[in-house]
Amino acid sequence: MVNRERGMVTAETAVLAPFALVVGLLLVWVVSLGVTQVRLVDAAREGARVAARGEDPDAARSAAERVGPDHASVELDESEGVVTVTVTAESGPPVPFLRRMGRHELEATAVAAVEDP
Repeated sequence: MVNRERGMVTAETAVLAPFALVVGLLLVWVVSLGVTQVRLVDAAREGARVAARGEDPDAARSAAERVGPDHASVELDESEGVVTVTVTAESGPPVPFLRRMGRHELEATAVAAVEDP
């Protein structure tokens, strides 16, 4: 008697492995988007805190760039005793050959009242 089901698990694995790989990459990408967003929020908050203390706008921008992700852009706006810091950055898939696909621009804004000297 010949066992006809021999090798079934290997065939099923060969068919499902690419889908599992894609799902794994998507999960890593979603996590990296979340981490980037948290870093943007921290950078905006730090920049607003430094600017609200009355320090030089370049010092606030530098603090936000230091905390934020690489290649993030920082915008500062001060009006009527309120400082607004907006930090933006692009984030893409973690796989080098997919970098051009699915790029998202993420943004975070923090607002702080300027402290009296």
